[in-house]
Amino acid sequence: MTRPKGTGCIYPRSGTNVWWIKYSRNGKPFSESSHTADKRKAERILKQRLAEIQTGTFVGPETERTRVQELGDDFLRDYRINGRKSVDDAKARWTLHLQPFFGPLRAVEVNNPLLTRYIESRQQQGAKNAKINRELAALKRMFNLGREHRKVRDVPIFPRLKENNVRKGFLEDGQFRKLIEYCPERWFRSLVEVGRTYGWRISELLKMRVSQTDLFSRTIRLEPGTTKNNDGREVTMTDSVYALLAECVTGKSANDYVFTRVNGKPYATFAALG
Repeated sequence: MTRPKGTGCIYPRSGTNVWWIKYSRNGKPFSESSHTADKRKAERILKQRLAEIQTGTFVGPETERTRVQELGDDFLRDYRINGRKSVDDAKARWTLHLQPFFGPLRAVEVNNPLLTRYIESRQQQGAKNAKINRELAALKRMFNLGREHRKVRDVPIFPRLKENNVRKGFLEDGQFRKLIEYCPERWFRSLVEVGRTYGWRISELLKMRVSQTDLFSRTIRLEPGTTKNNDGREVTMTDSVYALLAECVTGKSANDYVFTRVNGKPYATFAALG
C-alpha cells in the first residue's frame, strides 16, 4: 500500500534484519538506520523525525557521525571566544583526562554505562569526586553546545558524585537561620551560604570577583596569593550555592565583585554590611 506523500517510509536492506527509514525535508531526501529489527519501533522513529521536521527541531542523521573530539574543540573555542579566565583549567581537563577516554568515540556512543566506567577509571587513578564532577560538568557542557549547534541530537544523563568538600563548624544551623532572618537580602544569604559551605573567610569572599566563578562547570576559584596561606583553591558549587551565586553574578562583568550593594558598590569590611 502506497503511503501518503510527505509521510516517508520504512524499508529493509538486503543482508540485515534492521529496518531503515526514509523521509525528506525541504525536498532533500534522508535515509538512516532505525537500529532495530522491530517494525513498530522503526515506525515510531520515522514519526519522530517527521515531527522534528514540523517543529523545526530536526538536526539530521549526520549527528551520528559527530565525534566527541569535535565537541571538545568547540568547547575550548567557546571558552576562548568568551574570554574565560579558566580556559587553561578547561583545556587541562580535556587534554589530560576527557580526550584520551572519550575523544575518538562518536557522541552517540556516550551513555550512562560508559560514564560510569570513566568515573571508575578516574577513581582508580586517585581522583577525588569533586574533581571528577568538574570533568563531567565540562563534558556535559560540550554536549549542550553540540545540541545548540545541532551536532548532537541528545545529551546523556550525567551522574553527579557526592562530595566531601563541605567544611563543618563555620556556622551552626541555628546561627545561620538567625542571620538570614535578620538580613534576608539575597546577596547576604549568598555570602553567608558560601562562607558556611566552604569555611572561607569574610575577607576572601568580599574580594571575590565574577571571573572566579564558572556557572558552566559549577566551580569557584580563589586565586593564589589571595588566601591566608597564599594557596589557590577551587571547589564545586553545591546546588544551593549555584542557585544563589547565579543571581549575584547575572548582569555583571568579569571584573565586578560578586557580593555588592544594590547600587553595585562592594563592601570594604564585614562591619560595612550592617
